[in-house]
Amino acid sequence: MKKCPRCSYENPDDAEFCEKCHYPLFEIRSLSINEIAENKERLKNIVFYYLLFTSIFYIVSIVGFSIFPQYMSIINAIATIFLSLAIYESKVKWYYYFANLSPLGLFLIPKQPLVGYLIFSFSGVIISDYIRVIYNIEKDEIFRISFLILIIGYLGGLLFAILYNMIIAGYLVTLMESVRRIMEKEKAKK
Repeated sequence: MKKCPRCSYENPDDAEFCEKCHYPLFEIRSLSINEIAENKERLKNIVFYYLLFTSIFYIVSIVGFSIFPQYMSIINAIATIFLSLAIYESKVKWYYYFANLSPLGLFLIPKQPLVGYLIFSFSGVIISDYIRVIYNIEKDEIFRISFLILIIGYLGGLLFAILYNMIIAGYLVTLMESVRRIMEKEKAKK
């Protein structure tokens, strides 16, 4: 029998509401302050690792495209598989899967410039928005600056392809900062 906490009426075991006063008998789980802090910390780690994978992914794609254009399809396939696994493991929103098309955009640039630039730029805006999420969590200027550099690089790259070099600079800055923070967190845990 389930006893109602409001009116003390004895209800059957399978009752979800009190038969007398209709008070809910199921427990509503509330998060403690520690659980909220742990969830926020877990989200930060997911964001940092995702950004780390994405940065390596973009750098490999850009450098690989300029050095080995004939092997770009293989590099894109490998990088896309790793990034897909990272996105799946981090359980981020579905539209971040679109970021996988970014190296495909790089691969298409010499053949169909408009399609390649659009795919690459739109994917970059999504990733840049993820950096903005980190800035909102951390309130750290390094991420705000990287976000601005990346937005200028991606959108400006639609007009002048040389501006894509700004993307590399923005990701390198954020990549170094992300690695430093991850290492600090690991040291703090030990």
